[in-house]
Amino acid sequence: MIRRWVPVLAVVVLLPLTIGITFQNEWGSYYQNRPSQPVDVAKGDRVEFGGTGWQVTEVSTTEASSASGEEIGLPAHTRLVTVTVQVSPDELIDGLSPYCMASLQEMAGDRVLRSWDDATFADIDYAPEEPLEWGCTPETTSLYEFGAWFVIPDDAGEQLSLSLEVSEQQPRYLRLAL
Repeated sequence: MIRRWVPVLAVVVLLPLTIGITFQNEWGSYYQNRPSQPVDVAKGDRVEFGGTGWQVTEVSTTEASSASGEEIGLPAHTRLVTVTVQVSPDELIDGLSPYCMASLQEMAGDRVLRSWDDATFADIDYAPEEPLEWGCTPETTSLYEFGAWFVIPDDAGEQLSLSLEVSEQQPRYLRLAL
């Protein structure tokens, strides 16, 4: 009688253990290699992250229905959000400052509702007034500013954050309140 229960007991113990180990190996590495742990930064604050200082220095918005919005060709019912970030690369990696990926997030408390990628190559006729770097520039190893702009729907909320992903710091990423 006991010999019949040994295989059943082995399956009952080994099946959940196998599923647990597989889940940890597959999903654990998935979450370690993607931005999943935000480092929240209050509006206007400067933060050290990955050996580099980061601070949003300017944010502006242009509505599609405004004269400026029509001039640059914004699609109807959208707005352009431009963000300027000051970067102070203090610790270089192989002689380069860190590369980052920027996106804009619509927030509801700590929850991300929607996200938009940089619109640098969007079909609009926008150029910043003063020359800025476009995104993080690894070759620039001293203090610099870069610009990022986003075309978002005009129904997006006012609680927006700039997400900066630095690959060497994942799964942590910066979430700078605008």
